[in-house]
Amino acid sequence: MNYKPEVVYIEKGAEGYPFTDKVLEKLPDTPVRLIADSASVVEEIKRTRDDVFGAGKQQLVLSRFKGTLLKKCPGISPGMVCCNYYIVNLMKNCIYDCSYCFLQGFLENNPLLVAYVNVEDFLGELDAAFHAHPDRTFRVGTGELADSLALDDLLPYSDALIPFFNERDNAVLELKTKSDRVDRLLGQGSCKNVIVSWSLNPQAVIDREEKGTPGLAERLAAARKCQDKGYRIGLHLDPIVLFPGWEEAYQSLVRQVFAALSPEKIEWISLGSFRYRSNLKKVIRERHRDTGLFTAEHVPGRDGKYRYFRPLRNRAYETVRRMLKQESEALSVYLCMETKEIWEGVTGKTPRSDEKLNQFFDL
Repeated sequence: MNYKPEVVYIEKGAEGYPFTDKVLEKLPDTPVRLIADSASVVEEIKRTRDDVFGAGKQQLVLSRFKGTLLKKCPGISPGMVCCNYYIVNLMKNCIYDCSYCFLQGFLENNPLLVAYVNVEDFLGELDAAFHAHPDRTFRVGTGELADSLALDDLLPYSDALIPFFNERDNAVLELKTKSDRVDRLLGQGSCKNVIVSWSLNPQAVIDREEKGTPGLAERLAAARKCQDKGYRIGLHLDPIVLFPGWEEAYQSLVRQVFAALSPEKIEWISLGSFRYRSNLKKVIRERHRDTGLFTAEHVPGRDGKYRYFRPLRNRAYETVRRMLKQESEALSVYLCMETKEIWEGVTGKTPRSDEKLNQFFDL
């Protein structure tokens, strides 16, 4: 997808930053408007557009982030095993339109595509945090509220982040994506402290539920380029979606993965099931009428999110994990946002039993 916003809005205080100037240089024919804040833009969209969330993706707001950037992953919920993941939200919203995306509900009141321009402030905050805790290993990702690389050509955060993390001894950067936009990454020098991760699903799920994204073959080709460059690779089979024939579809996915990638160069693979908060179901049904997400029944968990019945999740995790381990027993496979009971039921152990994952997990 070649993205070009309908309008670029520059919030007061974001003008004059080097990052702002770089973005505007790449969009010479796009209208630019200076605004006090984005509230008026949101109200205009709500008045004039039927699909407010979809329309918000087409409005790019350049803003200055105020507050603390580095945060613990919101997956820290009652009863869930935490992998001590940290997030840095440099952007909000995503150019892709996956049916299951939680942003459809999370950004209901501010659906604009927002990019923060005060990159120097971000790096200063991260540097202070890493120096304050030299004995802690920070695993930091930028892919919670946006795809880390889908707009890297237009919003080149990787140019600042990759050299910065490569100079730190106690931090790794994870760039999580569904895109194939890796040209800037291939032009970097060192990549020792950077893991590039792909969210993957069978092509049938991509076609129905991940609209606007590159296909499985394109993602794997991009991952291979990064692996050949020397980047460590992560994979996220998340959300696993259950449908008639899902076993064969995920077996085919695993075969395609290892036809493209060397297992010894894969840092980790996470497995997660389709999950959602109650308010999201209505949004999904309204915006994605052809979705196949609700063909099975879901029940609420201790964290308030709806998931497949536990026996179905167990079977899905056991099946996909076995497929992966048949390719390489040494693969580090972990479960995302699941309970300790499911961890032990599926794997027979806790994440602390895996040397590679032990440094991150908190039980």
